[in-house]
Amino acid sequence: MSDNAENIWVYHEKQEALLCGQHALNNLLQGPAFTAHQLSQIAHQLDALELEYMAQNNEGGTRSADYQRRLQEGSTNVDEAGNFSIQVLKAALQEHYRIVLDYLNDDVLKGKDITDMQGFICHKSDHWFAVRNIGGRFWNLNSTFERPEAVSHFALATEMQQTKKLGYTIFAIPSGLPPAGRKKGSAGKNWHRVSDLLQGKSTGSDPWENLQGRGMRLDGSVADPASDTMAIDELSEEEQIAIAMQQSLEPSASVVRTVTEDFTIPEEPPKGEKGTCRIQLRMPDGSRLVRPFRTTDPVGGIYSLVLSKCDGRPFTLMAGFPPKDLADVKSKSIGEAGLAGESIQGRYI
Repeated sequence: MSDNAENIWVYHEKQEALLCGQHALNNLLQGPAFTAHQLSQIAHQLDALELEYMAQNNEGGTRSADYQRRLQEGSTNVDEAGNFSIQVLKAALQEHYRIVLDYLNDDVLKGKDITDMQGFICHKSDHWFAVRNIGGRFWNLNSTFERPEAVSHFALATEMQQTKKLGYTIFAIPSGLPPAGRKKGSAGKNWHRVSDLLQGKSTGSDPWENLQGRGMRLDGSVADPASDTMAIDELSEEEQIAIAMQQSLEPSASVVRTVTEDFTIPEEPPKGEKGTCRIQLRMPDGSRLVRPFRTTDPVGGIYSLVLSKCDGRPFTLMAGFPPKDLADVKSKSIGEAGLAGESIQGRYI
């Protein structure tokens, strides 16, 4: 085994809270480049730009039916579960790394071989994963894998063709990715020495065989295991782990709490007032509500607003990545609780 393999490291984030979109970005960039919060901020910036464009170009401006309908829909770039659109992915790479994503096609490969690419991002409806050239080898960095899987230069074109046949869209990155192969920063559990990977790379199965995992995607909802007709014992190990993670985020009856004190529904601040924010609410009945608040309003006021529309049924409110029960911060202000501009999800108990 060469000394080179001893000194090259591969960064690989494994599936956590079904955030495979975030993992795909970080695995491509070979480091913890983006947090879910950062991607959420980009999503809300894109929403604001879209609304501004509609207000300027629609007859009737902000009072037009199209604008009001779009406003009621809430964010189209991120939902309360953390699903990001492809626009978020592209904006994150372009704004922070000046990397432009291109579809893998003949124009991108004109005069080049597929092995000349630095990396790829592959997407199917329920999953995203990255492939990256590190230390002279390509690595499949699927977050549902236990560890990175090597892909030879010779096999890369064939594997990509097979991936396309499975229904994946592939984006190519010819250049511009940050250097890779050197271990840096914290998150030690995510770093793997190439020599160790090569020693244990034989797993007895095709590493590209189970690409259709039920991870969190960047442009749509998480696949609902409860509506899946496939029996649990027929799922792959990675899919069973993903389902278990998703279910672990569901509020448990033993810990779910709702408001016990009375709070007043805050008045809507006038347009243009300083110290305000907009909060997107996914009501317990599944409807959406986007409403302005003052950052000094108590979180309990949000509970009162939701309670007024729930016919007295008990519910819980959750926010963040992964979602956390907001009952502990209901006496804090929206600003103190860090909820300004956030998406909040309500569920009946």
